Amino acid sequence: MVSRFILGICILCIGKSFAQNDLDAIRYSRLGNGGSSRNIAMGGAFASLGADVSCSSTNPAGLGLYTKGEMQFSAGLRFTHNTGKINGKENRVDDANFTFNSFGMAMVLRDKGQSDRHILAFSNNQLVNFSNSSQILSYTNNNSIVKDMMNKAIGKNVNDLDFSYEGAAFNVYLIDTLNANYISFVDLKRTVLQSREIKTAGKINDLNFSYAYALDDQYYFGLSLGIPKISYTSTTTHTEFDDKDSMQIVITNTATQAFTSTYIDGIDAYYPDKLGFNSLTYTEFFTTNGSGINLKAGVTARVNDHFRFSVYMHSPTLYNLRDVYYFSLAATFDADKKNPIETKYPENGGTYTYKIITPPRYGFSSGITIGKKMAMGVDYELIDYRKAKLSSSNVSDFAGVNAVIESKYSIGHNFKLGVEYNLKPVMIRGGYFMQGSPFGAAFVGKFVRHTGSLGFGFRTRSDFYFDFAWLKSITQEDYVFFSTITQNASIKFDNSMLCATIGLKF
Repeated sequence: MVSRFILGICILCIGKSFAQNDLDAIRYSRLGNGGSSRNIAMGGAFASLGADVSCSSTNPAGLGLYTKGEMQFSAGLRFTHNTGKINGKENRVDDANFTFNSFGMAMVLRDKGQSDRHILAFSNNQLVNFSNSSQILSYTNNNSIVKDMMNKAIGKNVNDLDFSYEGAAFNVYLIDTLNANYISFVDLKRTVLQSREIKTAGKINDLNFSYAYALDDQYYFGLSLGIPKISYTSTTTHTEFDDKDSMQIVITNTATQAFTSTYIDGIDAYYPDKLGFNSLTYTEFFTTNGSGINLKAGVTARVNDHFRFSVYMHSPTLYNLRDVYYFSLAATFDADKKNPIETKYPENGGTYTYKIITPPRYGFSSGITIGKKMAMGVDYELIDYRKAKLSSSNVSDFAGVNAVIESKYSIGHNFKLGVEYNLKPVMIRGGYFMQGSPFGAAFVGKFVRHTGSLGFGFRTRSDFYFDFAWLKSITQEDYVFFSTITQNASIKFDNSMLCATIGLKF
């Protein structure tokens, strides 16, 4: 046995930064459709149709189609119905929250005696809402987190353990050493009830200062300075509970060989209250805040009265981010179920600052109009997720992570389609948005997100307008529990939103 007092001294001498990884870079590179309810209802396919403040976040040249000034505000209610699946068992979690979608204003300026227009715009569009709650629930089936912690500990000196994970298990007596081997106070062959809850919150709001120029009402040029702001919080809570009270007072060594009662008696002399596992709760928490900067540029050409074509691009976004994090583990044993043994690392929480560079984005769009009766937009975007990077003041910190990004991910494809039909004074809209997987799959496969939308709007004689939209988004993703144990799990994300926009033309 190793003295807990000595280990406590060692913890004070060891520093550890929160482990940022490839998931952070990809999370902030996958952007959805935000902005006005009109834009949302039409699947975000507005790059060529234009005359909507949402264009500042996609194709700023679309702002050049404004002929009158505009101010608008959008908000809504978001509902999540997420289902975790493991070992054939499904568990659904429902949640709801208020969401801000957009605020924006565009002003149209004309040179005296000239038909050309200058458009100045300011907008704040929410491109991602991270609010989600999921739970994966099943019996361990020989896949306890303690087994993963044991596997991570093998071959390490006690002082070299990761105190955010296997070292935490050592601190709360879930694992220990005996005869130079790591052992567990949990009978790893027994089955206990296991739950993994994942809660996330936050958003990416895209603040834009935009300029567009309309030349002869045929060619439109636009530029946006973007200042996206990120707030993201993740709380992952893993629990295991001997709900059937079937845990025997036995321990196993790294070869999962049962010890004799002689060893049991010896261990009992050290820790008489640490036998008979009851429950554990392991929590990973981190929150990220920061802002970035990028440029967006686009060109739209009116080929004729019915057809428009656009190309646009977004530069890489450079984010400066700060994480606050901690890891905690609590365990209870049969002798004292009401008083858990707890540890937290770092004791007062840790902080870490770093940068993320998201990949550039390229878009191609076409718009078709039939008089003032109907409009249809089709947009395609390409994003090379292999170009995402993490960096810090220490160049070597993310060399391995960036190598993983370059080898693991691929080119992503987004497709948007929207239709609007004008039944004055009411307009009916529909849309579809396919966000391809960062691994390259499009339309079919895991990590591909499908979003369908419907909406309507109407204009008043006083230049006020009201738009409404409903959307439903579905995607399925694999979920990895542990690094040393294979355990197949997945989460189906099912989100919907009702939103409204009020606006004024001037």
